[in-house]
Amino acid sequence: MNITTVVDPSTDVLVTTVVSKTVSAIAHNWQQFRPAHIVLTGGRTGVQIAQTLDTEIFRHISADKSGDVFNLHIWFSDERFTKLSDPERNDTKLIAAFTKSPKAKNLHIYFHRVSSPDSHTLEEAADDYAHLLDDSLSEHQFDAVLLSMGEDGHIASLFPGLESASHSFKFAVAVDNSPKPPAERVSISADRLANSSAIYIFAIGEGKREALVNLMVNHQGPVALLQEAGRFGQMMIATDLKI
Repeated sequence: MNITTVVDPSTDVLVTTVVSKTVSAIAHNWQQFRPAHIVLTGGRTGVQIAQTLDTEIFRHISADKSGDVFNLHIWFSDERFTKLSDPERNDTKLIAAFTKSPKAKNLHIYFHRVSSPDSHTLEEAADDYAHLLDDSLSEHQFDAVLLSMGEDGHIASLFPGLESASHSFKFAVAVDNSPKPPAERVSISADRLANSSAIYIFAIGEGKREALVNLMVNHQGPVALLQEAGRFGQMMIATDLKI
């Protein structure tokens, strides 16, 4: 396992660095005539990542003269268990950030959304997302997983102390007691997130210092679960904090 830390006071620089590496991983798959699979996180950092990724993918696609058609699968690390029309859902905000690349004729983007209470129970929605992941990827790695650490150290909807944050054989888990509202969420499991060629974790802002120290010094918290799983190729912590 290769774990590195990139420190820069500029969020723009950190996002650009990670997006550049992500696009390179996507392009590598396309060169091998394979679809690419990435995981995106929510929140303000997640939206900035999505906007930058959209621009860079469009730039890459526009420069391609091969005539090939490329496939990109975008998964969401976690989701509120609310109606698909909820403007606060992660997927709603992140999909809206893709304004350029979906218009490219030689690119097919598949946004995989978590089901809503209109059609599933919480457990059914988690199982449905797990089945989608299994059908699309089976045990193959994600090409890149992009996550943002919360002030309490959570990633996706895997919160410290919750049973759902423990290792699970399931690809996606139901969270029914999230300390952040809404209480009901669906999250890709820690073990499935860890099964990736590269994991990029953003820890932006002074409020993340304690959680980052807890991870880097004490090796505790949900990110440590990814490290314990040990199935990723590399992990990068992108932060504006000097520890």
